[in-house]
Amino acid sequence: MGDDELFFFNGVDATTGSYLLPPLPIGAVSRLARGEKLDAAHIDELRYRHARATEATFGTAEGVDPRDIGDAGWGVIVAAGTEDGVLEALGPLLEHRRRQATLRHERRFRQLTGEHAYRPGETKQMFLARNGAGPGPADPDRMPYYLLLVGDPEAIPYSFQYQLDVQYAVGRICFDTLDEYARYASAVVTAETTAATNTTSAAFFAPSNPDDPATALSVAELVTPLSERLATDHPDWTVKRVIGDAADKPALVDLLGGQTTPSLLFTATHGAGFPLDHPDQRRRQGALVCQEWGGPGRGIDEDAYVSGEDVGRDASLRGLVAFHFACFGAGTPAFDDYGHRDGGSRRPLAPKPFVAALPQRLLGHERGGALAVAGHVDRAWGYSFVWPGAGRQTEVFRSSIERLLTGHPIGSAFEYLNERYAELASDLSVALEDISYGKRPDDRALATMWTASNDARGFMVLGDPAVRLPAVASPVAHRTGIDVSAEPSHPFPPPAPRPTAGPEVQESPSVPPTGLPPSSEGDRGPRDEHEAVTGSLADVELDYGLREGLRQTGDRLAVAVQHLADTLASAMERAAESVAVVEVATYTSDDPSSAVYDRSRRRFDGARLRALSRASVGGDLQLLVDEDDALDDRLWACHVAMVEQAQRTRMELFRSAGTVVTGLWDALRPGG
Repeated sequence: MGDDELFFFNGVDATTGSYLLPPLPIGAVSRLARGEKLDAAHIDELRYRHARATEATFGTAEGVDPRDIGDAGWGVIVAAGTEDGVLEALGPLLEHRRRQATLRHERRFRQLTGEHAYRPGETKQMFLARNGAGPGPADPDRMPYYLLLVGDPEAIPYSFQYQLDVQYAVGRICFDTLDEYARYASAVVTAETTAATNTTSAAFFAPSNPDDPATALSVAELVTPLSERLATDHPDWTVKRVIGDAADKPALVDLLGGQTTPSLLFTATHGAGFPLDHPDQRRRQGALVCQEWGGPGRGIDEDAYVSGEDVGRDASLRGLVAFHFACFGAGTPAFDDYGHRDGGSRRPLAPKPFVAALPQRLLGHERGGALAVAGHVDRAWGYSFVWPGAGRQTEVFRSSIERLLTGHPIGSAFEYLNERYAELASDLSVALEDISYGKRPDDRALATMWTASNDARGFMVLGDPAVRLPAVASPVAHRTGIDVSAEPSHPFPPPAPRPTAGPEVQESPSVPPTGLPPSSEGDRGPRDEHEAVTGSLADVELDYGLREGLRQTGDRLAVAVQHLADTLASAMERAAESVAVVEVATYTSDDPSSAVYDRSRRRFDGARLRALSRASVGGDLQLLVDEDDALDDRLWACHVAMVEQAQRTRMELFRSAGTVVTGLWDALRPGG
């Protein structure tokens, strides 16, 4: 790229068909960057994050697994004065997350409402300090790692979300009706508590409009390499590419709820933009421009882009996670973030900030909507994935997608984009500081750094940041640890009272029967196997009232023999109590060498608890299953086999004890 070449920006004026911003030479973009006003406190935090990320890990505090909501924690933040009806509509989702987040740590679920809600004008630092948290890695005991903002960006500003996302995994939902909030909550809970029905399919959509360098660049340098790498790294996934002439409006509509709807959708298009106060701005800004647009200056109409109005009532969107690389694809701020180019004034973009209508429609759909939509607030910058002298730079996008495909929630997957923002903003601040002290600017480097930094900052998640692709299983289990103990040693809620008759099978409330995977042996599934195990326990009748039996024959024993018998009976009673309840806990670990058994707590550290069975001699069986991920057949079969082995071991202990007592009795009784 020579210094006389132009930067082509993303975005099409939906009233003229021209670019929202005209192509600018490198020098002009460099001057925009030099006019950037950076918040000192925010830059300090970005520098800290970047330093920490390059020296260790980023995101959660050390030892906290972001894949485990029970470890990382989850919270909801509302604006002060938010109507109670919104939280009531979200009730099923809040209860679902509460059960997950408090499975082991009571404090790792928080509803930041009332006095803890976001207050107008607060910065991130003010909000966190008021709620007991500070800067640095996310400590879920003080503030959960996954945070869902509820409300429009006028009540909870985009700037607050940008700042909070540097430290936490943040998402936002904003709907016009309570029904949409309720439908979204239901869609997430359904996706996470029923058997995964989504296929392992991904689709990449990218038009290449005539005479348009921006879309040509995104096809060649972003979408094509990303899709090819995904197909190579994940041959078990079906990867569909809808590129160039094929990327028309009917094809995109079909990907958004039709027969070809994938689990993961990545689009790279222009976003449609409308002038301030235009009647169509609120409902169509950020619409995705398709191949029907004839190129710069050739006009455009609604037949050339997909907006929320194009997603029909019969669309099937359940389980979808979508990425939209497009201007205003996630939302629009009230003022142009780059308005300082007009002498420092901020040019208004909209009467008030708003979330784009297309992702709102996808998330709040009548038939159950998408789980998450990621996109840009304000403009997307086409040169954010090409670096001068280095060429294509798509690793951040690839790494985020890879995390999604390996079971990470979307908020954790987006840490790569947050780190990119921290790195670029830190570098940009240093470059601007050097220029302020007289250093001659490198226009080319400064222009690229500025556009890439703005691009990474504006990418955000709409939806719950803790959702993940339903079709993706948890990481492969490398190790299973078994814990057979006499008393509960795991921080789970106590089992429910046993019914007056019959065995009990208790599950985590958010894992219904359909959430367990089928068995590979005929029609018998894990539930059938556990019912068989429960039944075998219910049929067991053991009489271990040895103490009473011995006492009834006291008149036949000498005083010394009676004392010995009482002592023996007491010991046997304690032994019987110690095996009256048997627990079998199954763990998995990505790194078996790091998993250490803690005898004091009777559990594995450095491993994840996946299933817990608690069986009593009376046939009472409680079952607790990891609700984040369904157990695969092999892991389930292993757990069931260990439950059965524990039962057999207990039976042998009782039989052996009975034999010993009978022999002692025969030896001690008169005439024996």
